[in-house]
Amino acid sequence: MAAWRLTRTYERKISKIIYYMLVAGMLVPFQEIMLPFVKWIDRLGLMNKPGMWFIYMGFGASMAMFLIGSFVSGIPKEIEEAAVIDGCSIWQLFWRVVFALLKPILLSVVFLDLIWIWNDYLMPSLIINQPGNQTLPLMVFQFFGGQFKKWSLALAGLLLVMAPVVVFYMFAQKWVIKGISDGAVKQ
Repeated sequence: MAAWRLTRTYERKISKIIYYMLVAGMLVPFQEIMLPFVKWIDRLGLMNKPGMWFIYMGFGASMAMFLIGSFVSGIPKEIEEAAVIDGCSIWQLFWRVVFALLKPILLSVVFLDLIWIWNDYLMPSLIINQPGNQTLPLMVFQFFGGQFKKWSLALAGLLLVMAPVVVFYMFAQKWVIKGISDGAVKQ
């Protein structure tokens, strides 16, 4: 919703500043600020899952803002103006008109975030300090030691890590193609 409003009010200087500040988050790699972030999250008492949610939302918002903002700029304003003339409030305009048009890009953002979060190793290894809360990539790493390698268990674990992403991609691909083809055909 923020990307839509900022993109549609882009003529205003404050909208440009806010948009560029949010998108600038993509320029800062996590590896550059990970140690101060981990110290800060530890001081706030957000280690383990709350800290991971906080960091993933913060770093994922900039990419989502950029992708959705770029997509919204391609939607003709006349569609929104027609909905307002028909009596839509700002909330109805977003939820009934704009959100329906955003489904393909939202699925793309969800899929990219799913791959990034599901396969992330570095941040969970820094944030998670309780033995029962490890993610699957952290658990698979336990099968490789200095003196041993348990390939049978590691390959089974890697299959478990890979399977949900592949299944979600197969599901999302059908809807993304449907959304694109529905948007391309005049009715």
